[in-house]
Amino acid sequence: MTHDDSPEKAPGPRYLGRVLVQPYSRPLKRRVAALIKACRAFDLTGAPAIPYIAAWQDHANIWYEFAGRRFLDLFGGPGEHLAATFRSRVVDQRVYKCVDVHAAIEREVRTQEELKHDRDHLREEGIIQGEVDAVYKVDAPGEGITWLKDQAVVEVFEADRLCLSIGHLTVVTKEMRSEEERLEKERLQVSLEMAGAVCHELNQPLQGITSYAEILGEHLGADSGLHGQVRGILDLTGRMGVITRKLMRITRYETKDYVKGVRIIDIDRAAEEAAKTE
Repeated sequence: MTHDDSPEKAPGPRYLGRVLVQPYSRPLKRRVAALIKACRAFDLTGAPAIPYIAAWQDHANIWYEFAGRRFLDLFGGPGEHLAATFRSRVVDQRVYKCVDVHAAIEREVRTQEELKHDRDHLREEGIIQGEVDAVYKVDAPGEGITWLKDQAVVEVFEADRLCLSIGHLTVVTKEMRSEEERLEKERLQVSLEMAGAVCHELNQPLQGITSYAEILGEHLGADSGLHGQVRGILDLTGRMGVITRKLMRITRYETKDYVKGVRIIDIDRAAEEAAKTE
């Protein structure tokens, strides 16, 4: 063991963790000291991957023994608050699983609230599998929505009742935004196809209602008190017919803001675009 790797050596002002300054076992301290040295050297290369060493004990919150400079820049503030800041900034976690080589890849999405409740289960799963592989959608203080791919291995130190997660984060914002856009397009396309099928089914009852209203109107005199109500029925069914015809013409969608963070199909614009191509 070299002098630089000695757990007795002062860890330095940039040290974030607890293991090297608290009464843990010598094997654990040696391992953490060696990992920190390696991570610091890797971080200085300027590689896009962001190294980190996380630790947890029993059911306590995770803390970081080391975090790359880019990690600290993303979430700001003193290093000792990094874990809490990161947890508070997670929007959701996504795990991709290939259950069968012939089946599509399954995606599991957990919100921040679900992650709080599933924390112990997820840690146990990581210990059993010996690795972590997930994507986090986070709201970074200085950069807004950022996607981070997390890949790590898990080491267990039973004598200290402590686990280490040694891994790296990769910024995959561009790739995940592309996937989000693709999924949104697929969702809207399915919505259009469903709307077309619904309109097709609605046309016949709409025509029936219109016919009955017209017959009723013919049997009522102009001075009948019900004449206005019948005319109202015809106006409404006429408007519904216009909407269904617009929907059935749409082959490409245009969207508009509905409520904050939600967009819906703009029927009028999409129908106009469809009419231009006819």
